Amino acid sequence: PLADPQMVHEMQDYLRFVEREATLRFQAGMDATAAADDIDLGPYADWNARERIAVNVDAVYHELDPSLAPTPVPELFVRMAKWRARH
Repeated sequence: PLADPQMVHEMQDYLRFVEREATLRFQAGMDATAAADDIDLGPYADWNARERIAVNVDAVYHELDPSLAPTPVPELFVRMAKWRARH
């Protein structure tokens, strides 16, 4: 198995956290990049690949507003690299 039940539970908690935090920032009018920068990862700050917050926030924004143009995959990688450089 790739993950045990505890790891699955932790990932579910993380995704709920991202959805909640991104939604608050979306409602406040922040763009996805600024929102990803603004989110304090708290207990998830020591996770591997934490720069994926940039992609996860983008995904939440697209769920909240399906009229947003899809973000090209190369741009998502650029956002992750820039997030990592800033944090």
